[in-house]
Amino acid sequence: MKRVALTLAVILFAAVVAGCATTKKPSDDEMIQTTIAAWSAGLTEKNVEKFLTSISEDFASDQAEDKATLGDFIKDAIDAGYLEEGEVTLADAQYKKEGDTCTVYPVDLASAAGSVSVELVLTKKDGNWLITAMSVDGL
Repeated sequence: MKRVALTLAVILFAAVVAGCATTKKPSDDEMIQTTIAAWSAGLTEKNVEKFLTSISEDFASDQAEDKATLGDFIKDAIDAGYLEEGEVTLADAQYKKEGDTCTVYPVDLASAAGSVSVELVLTKKDGNWLITAMSVDGL
């Protein structure tokens, strides 16, 4: 019985050590992709809360002075039907990372209301990459 308990303890210890050894922090590139995926999903799913998870508290742009204003703008766009049949395309997007800043352009948005290209600026703060600025062509 002691042998079985000892064997189980060794197996459990090995599993815990192996699990800790394989836990890897995501790379900056992976975190940037995760942020952009949340931003995209929030728009296409018309989910303001999900969209805002990708936006920094330090957000500012010509279209919205802060995160709260941007959230209201997106909610109004959803309510008005501007995001119906919404699609986000990153096929032509170029990523330019310099230090703790990454610019992504063009991010193409299309919906029943038309299409635009967007430039996203992500900034790494406290180990997270979030969108701190956004510029929409033609607005």
